[in-house]
Amino acid sequence: MQIDRRFADYGLTGGFFLICQLGMLWALGYWPNIRTGLEGLWTSTSPLAPIITGFAGALAVIAVFVVGLILDLSASIFRGEEMKIFARHLDRNSEWMAAFIEAHKAYCGADYETFRRVIRELPSPSARQIFTFMFWKPEEFKFWNPDKLRRDFEAAKVAWGFGIDSEYERLLSFFTSYIGQSGSAQLTLMADQYSLWRTARAIAIGLWLLTIEAILVSNIFGLAAAAAIILPIPWIIIGLTLFIVRGPYSRMCFTLFSLLYMACEKQIVPQKNADPAP
Repeated sequence: MQIDRRFADYGLTGGFFLICQLGMLWALGYWPNIRTGLEGLWTSTSPLAPIITGFAGALAVIAVFVVGLILDLSASIFRGEEMKIFARHLDRNSEWMAAFIEAHKAYCGADYETFRRVIRELPSPSARQIFTFMFWKPEEFKFWNPDKLRRDFEAAKVAWGFGIDSEYERLLSFFTSYIGQSGSAQLTLMADQYSLWRTARAIAIGLWLLTIEAILVSNIFGLAAAAAIILPIPWIIIGLTLFIVRGPYSRMCFTLFSLLYMACEKQIVPQKNADPAP
C-alpha cells in the first residue's frame, strides 16, 4: 500500500465529511457562534495565542485524516453489494478461469466453489418480490418453514457482507497478489482503480451517515421540513450511495479480471502446452 496515496484519500474523504458537518451547523444557525469563537482566537493578543492556534491547526489536520480512516473502515458495510458484483464477474469469466482455478486449487479451489455455490443459491430479485401479478405470494408468509427461514437468513448475511466474506476476501486478495507478482505493466492502472473504489466507498458511507444525522436532527429540533427529509431524501441518498459504490467497484473488477487473464495466458497456457501428451 502506498502510504502517501492512502493519506491523500483519507484527507479527501475526511475533509468532505467535515465540510458537510459545517454545512449542517450553518443550516441550523450555529455558524455565527463558531465564527465568533474563531475570530476571538485569531485576534487574541495573548502570548499563548500562536501556540494555541498552531496546536488547534494540527489537531484539525489529524481529525481530518482520522475521520477519513474511520469512514474507510466503516465502508465495509457495502461488502454485500461488492460480493454480488464480484460473483457476476466470476460467472462472466468462468470459461477461462477454470484452468486458472485448477492450477491453484490447493489455495483457492474450495473458496471459489463455495463462493459461487452460495451466491447461486440466493433468491433472484424477482423471487424476492412480494407482489406477483397483484396477488400475494403465499410462500412469503410461511415464517414457520425451516427452509424459508434458512434461505432468508443466508440471503440476509450475504446482503450485509457476512457468510462468505472470508472466501470473497481470500479470492480478491489472491487475484490481486497474482497480478502483482506477474510484473504486469498495467499495475498503475489497477492501483488507480483500487484507490478510486476505496475513496468512493468512504464518500458513500459519509453520505449515508449524513442522511441519518439529518433525520435525527430534523426530529429533535422539530424542523418544518422534517417530513420532506424523512420520506424522499433517504431513498434518494441510498440510491446515490449504491450508484457510487457499484460504479467504481465494477470498473475495478473489469481491470482486475483483464489483468488476471493476461497473466494467466502468459503463465498457465504455455505451461499446459509444454506438458507432454499422455
